[in-house]
Amino acid sequence: MKKLISLFSLLFLFSCSDIVDEPKNLLSKEKMAEVIADFAIYDQSYVVNPNTNMELTSRFVLKKHKITAPVYRESYKYYMSHPTQLDKILKKAKKIILEKDPELEGYIEKMKKKNPNLPTFVK
Repeated sequence: MKKLISLFSLLFLFSCSDIVDEPKNLLSKEKMAEVIADFAIYDQSYVVNPNTNMELTSRFVLKKHKITAPVYRESYKYYMSHPTQLDKILKKAKKIILEKDPELEGYIEKMKKKNPNLPTFVK
């Protein structure tokens, strides 16, 4: 009986290959990186002006990329369950941001020296 339960447990574990199923309208990795980069850039507007309406800013980014909030949310949830893919997306988003502002590279290096415990996607 124990062997039978073990066998069914193993079969159940291996039958569930993905934690989150791929959404119907999954954004490509490239598109996801562009959206994340824009969110990161526009998020900094709050630092410049604390009265910034972040909801309007988020809507602007989604409208700019012609996607809806549920599509973005489902795509993000899917990529969160695939860390290697998400890591590539975040690196691409960082590259996009650095292409828009090359001087930012020096600031990032300076901050890495100040705080060596930064998350890997920042490094």
